[in-house]
Amino acid sequence: MPVTGTLDAGRRRWTTEEVEPRRALAYWTDTVCDRFLALDIETPPRSGFRATLDQVDLGAATANFIRATSQTVRRTRARIARSDESMFVLMQLRTGHVQLRQQGRMAVVAPGESVLINATEPYELNCPVPTSVLALRLPHAWLTHWLPDPGRHAVRKFESGGWSSALNAALASLEADSCDTLALPQGTVADQLAALLTLAIGRDTPPAPDHRLISALRQTLREELHNPALTPLTLAARHQMSKRRLHYAFAAAQTTFTEQLVQLRLEHARSLLADPHHATLPVAEVAARCGFLDPSHFARRFRRQYGQSPLAFRASVIGRKH
Repeated sequence: MPVTGTLDAGRRRWTTEEVEPRRALAYWTDTVCDRFLALDIETPPRSGFRATLDQVDLGAATANFIRATSQTVRRTRARIARSDESMFVLMQLRTGHVQLRQQGRMAVVAPGESVLINATEPYELNCPVPTSVLALRLPHAWLTHWLPDPGRHAVRKFESGGWSSALNAALASLEADSCDTLALPQGTVADQLAALLTLAIGRDTPPAPDHRLISALRQTLREELHNPALTPLTLAARHQMSKRRLHYAFAAAQTTFTEQLVQLRLEHARSLLADPHHATLPVAEVAARCGFLDPSHFARRFRRQYGQSPLAFRASVIGRKH
């Protein structure tokens, strides 16, 4: 892998300038995957692609100063599955124009602004014109010392005003050729940036529930409640989302996957038991149709929810109807 070399203490550089033009994109992809983050990268045909990466360690964090011509960058599930590290990226745009898409949200980032990216989830970064950015690689475990749940703040953009201005000013002060002359140890600088990020985000209040998403998830649970093998992973896959995001969605609605599933199963069982057309259906079969493998477990849950056994409930309801 061609490398210009270590320019000064702790600074490393990789550039396409020393690579044949036809190999520039392949070299850049290999470099970024090996030194920054495992990504898929595309460029416009015959674009004369050029790029440079300057990298400096800042304690637990890593500062990546990237300059590149037009490109589209994707972090895919396949790339994530092959990664050993759990990372977030705090990216500040220096020049150019960037669109970030992640978890169904989009952020358009202008020069001087910054955005938090969750590298444990897929995302797409579209850079239609030449850009230069500072991308701080932040280990997940380290970042949680300041943000207990940083994934909730993915695609959060920091513009102007308040602590966001302070964060952006601090990021803008970092340059590849001066990180080794900072007045504080580099690890302390990273800590200060994480503290500013936390202040810019503000008090960590519970997220507002996504009612449309919860409604769609509940509908799928109704359709699959007969399946005793239904899991959060299979439900998340049906909705093309991560299991983590699924749990976040239920938590924002003050519930859980299990609570919702059991509630819907009991509601369906109650409907079957109240239907005269199913008056002869054994309780064990009602339980099975509602996804309960153990009839005694079903009976206990039903009594706890409705104050009667399944048989007593059926007798009281169907008796009144006759």
